Amino acid sequence: MAEFTLTLHARDEAQPDLHKVSVVAEGELPEYGQVWVWDILYARQLFALGEVQAAQDLKETLELWAVNMSSKVFQPHGHILSKGYLDLSENLQLVSGDDVPATAEGDRQVVVSVDGQAGQLPDVVVSPESLTAEERQDLVLGLGQYFNFENPMFARELPIHVLAMRKYYADINLPHTQIALDEAPFFAIQKAMEYFQAANQGTVQ
Repeated sequence: MAEFTLTLHARDEAQPDLHKVSVVAEGELPEYGQVWVWDILYARQLFALGEVQAAQDLKETLELWAVNMSSKVFQPHGHILSKGYLDLSENLQLVSGDDVPATAEGDRQVVVSVDGQAGQLPDVVVSPESLTAEERQDLVLGLGQYFNFENPMFARELPIHVLAMRKYYADINLPHTQIALDEAPFFAIQKAMEYFQAANQGTVQ
């Protein structure tokens, strides 16, 4: 069992377009399982958003980052981190809880709980369930940003997963459909495994 408490901090009047998010992690989640959790979270938030501009904006933000990042996945984590290549969005900043007032007025806390057996897709629960479109965007980007910084394995795999999900949503089922909710994460995992197997064999073009 693992829990990730994300605080979506109230806007700073001096930087109204900057979304600040802090993350506190509790419990154990294997490194290889983090990208599975994120895939499920992403698919569910796109489904919950439905056919609105916020869903398209989230997809475009992540897909643009993934296209730019896909050529750098085998570079050292420290290098791409220092260059800012792991920043998912220029409008989102991952901050330490010590750098901002604790539970300031206007802050919003969202908890992502993860449970499951090793080697199986995890059960991912978001609380509260009722979130604004902006909060759903910040949730996906904030947790992805946290994993990107903390886990070199996640940072290497995330661009491939995002691009696989883009292909799924473009060619197979739209993100607001019930079937995509379940299938898109599986599709991303499968395609990423195929990509890295090919890369290990030296056959990725």
